Amino acid sequence: MVDIHSADIQSKLKDIDDYIRAEYLKSHPQKERDWMTYEQRFARRIKEAMRSLEPLIHEAVTTIRVYHEADRRGRPESLTLEQKVKLLLIKQLVGESNRVFANMLDLFSMVSGMDVSYKTVERLYSDDMVMMALHNLHVLILKGVTASDATGDGTGYSLTIKKNY
Repeated sequence: MVDIHSADIQSKLKDIDDYIRAEYLKSHPQKERDWMTYEQRFARRIKEAMRSLEPLIHEAVTTIRVYHEADRRGRPESLTLEQKVKLLLIKQLVGESNRVFANMLDLFSMVSGMDVSYKTVERLYSDDMVMMALHNLHVLILKGVTASDATGDGTGYSLTIKKNY
């Protein structure tokens, strides 16, 4: 009778795994990415997305009607609601912190005309008007969706609590 130990089984499984991995890598070589065209395509997609969002943002903002009392206190708004929504969307697209993004805006303030501090960027997250406009924008974007193969967690796989927890 032959004694089989767990170390022997683990060693054999590792050998099999190494063999399968080597065969897979031979039959599926990694494609070389052309970074220049990748960057150009990415930039073009961002431009197209922002162009198509422009009228939707305008519509989302103009459908909001708020009636203020005559006696408004505090500093007047430096940005329009449309500028605030665009600013928040661009900030999310860039993926930088509020401070870094505000510093980047300082560089572009000559072109954009927006003089914004990092506190202004932070306040966008708690601005009720911005939240209403983003909700309207979300609804407008979803109007054109007839079918979706997406999931809530962004993986594309359907999940249930019973199967996964």
